[in-house]
Amino acid sequence: MKQRGIRSLIGLLITVVAVVLAWKGVKPELSQRFELDLYDLRLQYSQLHDVDPRIVIVDIDEKSLAAQGRWPWGRERIAQLVRQLTDHYEVALVGFDTTFSEPDRKLTAEQVLQQFDQTPEANVTRQRLSALLNDLTPDRELAEAIEGQPVVLGYLFDHSSKQLNVGALPAPVMLETGEGTLTTVPDATGHVANLSLLQAATPWAGFFDNPQVDVDGIYRRVPLLQRYEQGYYPSLSLSVFMALMGEFTVQPVFEHDATGQLSALTAVEVGAVRIPLNKQGNLFVPYRGPMGSFPYISATDVLSGEADKRQLEGTLVLVGTSAAGLLDLRATPLQNRYPGVEVHANLISAMLDERFLMQPDYSDALELLQLVFTGALLSLIMPRLSALWASVFTLSWTVLLTSLNLYAWQHLGWVMPLGFTLQLIITLYLLEQTSGYFFETRNRHRLASQFGQYIPQVVVERLNAEGAQVELNGESRVMTVFFSDVRGFTGLSEKLTPPQLTRLMNIYLTHITDIIYAHHGTVDKYIGDAVMAFWGAPLNDPEHALRALDAALAMDKAMPQINRDLAAAGLPAVAAGMGLNTGVMNVGNMGSRYRMAYTVMGDAVNLGSRLEGLTKYYGVPIIVSSDTADQVKCYSFMVLDRVQVKGRAEPVALYQPLGRTADLDARTVALAERFNGAMRAFQQQDWGELERRLISLSRDGFNPCLVELYQQRLQLYRQTPPPVNWDGVFVHTSK
Repeated sequence: MKQRGIRSLIGLLITVVAVVLAWKGVKPELSQRFELDLYDLRLQYSQLHDVDPRIVIVDIDEKSLAAQGRWPWGRERIAQLVRQLTDHYEVALVGFDTTFSEPDRKLTAEQVLQQFDQTPEANVTRQRLSALLNDLTPDRELAEAIEGQPVVLGYLFDHSSKQLNVGALPAPVMLETGEGTLTTVPDATGHVANLSLLQAATPWAGFFDNPQVDVDGIYRRVPLLQRYEQGYYPSLSLSVFMALMGEFTVQPVFEHDATGQLSALTAVEVGAVRIPLNKQGNLFVPYRGPMGSFPYISATDVLSGEADKRQLEGTLVLVGTSAAGLLDLRATPLQNRYPGVEVHANLISAMLDERFLMQPDYSDALELLQLVFTGALLSLIMPRLSALWASVFTLSWTVLLTSLNLYAWQHLGWVMPLGFTLQLIITLYLLEQTSGYFFETRNRHRLASQFGQYIPQVVVERLNAEGAQVELNGESRVMTVFFSDVRGFTGLSEKLTPPQLTRLMNIYLTHITDIIYAHHGTVDKYIGDAVMAFWGAPLNDPEHALRALDAALAMDKAMPQINRDLAAAGLPAVAAGMGLNTGVMNVGNMGSRYRMAYTVMGDAVNLGSRLEGLTKYYGVPIIVSSDTADQVKCYSFMVLDRVQVKGRAEPVALYQPLGRTADLDARTVALAERFNGAMRAFQQQDWGELERRLISLSRDGFNPCLVELYQQRLQLYRQTPPPVNWDGVFVHTSK
């Protein structure tokens, strides 16, 4: 209880620190970036994955640059583009994601001479020449193309100390009221705008710079207004929407501070449409999807008239560029290289559908409440749960908070904070698991020191790692027991000196034990040259039979390597027999007050020992019972006999494992099937068929010991037939 109280107190203190940081608005930069990453994940999750045909991007792409020449193009070509869009293709509106801040004076000699020829005066004065050149300026041609048409120009504000003032700005859409300064609207120090001749031709223009890009340089939000010399000017997307609605001003929605002064711009209204802004005065960009969420048409196709009129007629057109060399590519939550013109298209599309992402005014208060409740809940409950249930509880609470956050995003369009709360959850969970580990390590060390002398060390380590509980007082389980024995060990031991015998057993038992441990078994004991092991305790293992059989086959395959190691040490080769049985066994801490051992007992254990002893009788390395064979469906087996072993009244079927069915070769399968046929003849007392099959198997090199055994039984039963009610069971009278 004391340990739980300490862990709860530490968790509550961490929660208090997190709440204070959130309240003061001084979250670590890592937390801010994590919140932005979560925003990106939600945005990627909620993509619309369709193309909006209402907004078409006329793209100054690589194809256009190759056909029309490098950028910037002459104003007469831009004028031609405007006329094509408005007159021929009859678009609803044209917006430019570029600015025309410098005059275009590029006149050819042919143009000037052509005008001279049309001049009636013999002498051309300086004034006449100036007027003539003024009439020929391409800027005027572009202005004439724009005038009277629904065209929105673009410009950018300067936020450096240079205080640039190039070109003419449009009329502001809102003026300062004298109530105070809006701290959430960016202040510009200068501008780079369009020529006054061009701006005078249209009342609409908007900025396309973004002075409030997030700290990682990704375009997630943009300001809709910027302040310059006591006037508020719209972004390009807002200006396009205003032009579409026929509006020249916007209606602001303000938030006032405690003194009644303006403090924040919470929304702007264009006609009947309210566009919500977040607490920084920005609009989240509700991206429809990756690049290509709007139709792209090459600008050169528009100029040449090759573009499909049906795709352009009645649409909103944004003229921009996707060409890499023109540097209008942005990093967005969806792509690292995203055309800037498509950012504006996403904003306009959202305004048309009134599909906005907004951050409610009470989002900060909700985050504080979320932090307090989460921190208190986890700090008080987790220390009272096991590691598993603490993980389940923490995961469930995390899923609940995340689901509510996603619901608010998907169905309400709310951008609610989540990252700092998730970081608090992770911190508290790691604290709980770490402190629990340190507090409980002593108990685990006590287990190791108390039982490690007779429980195999590998099992102790697994118990410590998994925090499993062992019923040392004894319990019944279905398990698999394994016995192995060195064939002819007595004769070997008589020929070897004690050091040689010790060396031989060390090499042999090390190999065997390594294989048992590799297959998650527990070595019960060494009995001279014999090994006893079991699977299924102290840790529950539903695949105990499969692991035990895999280990036995691995030992059989390892015998050549074991004998090579023995030969290298100057020792004779050995062979081993192995028996496995699966059944209900008693397992636990057994012994006396002088010596205890974690071991297994029961009739199923005794049968396993008997099976190992029968391997030399049948001339096979491994024998398993039918109970083990039934548990391992992926193996193929050959039936050896049906016997009654000494000390056991019930008969048992004996099987030789051949290996995993998928790995067997055709010859092994065929020989096994032929011997199974011989066994069927034996059970049916068809001695002629049995004899024919045994001769055939012997001719093909089948197990000579097994063939000879059944040939002897054949002779016995021919001379002394079994009783009428014989069930085919052979009674073994020795171990």
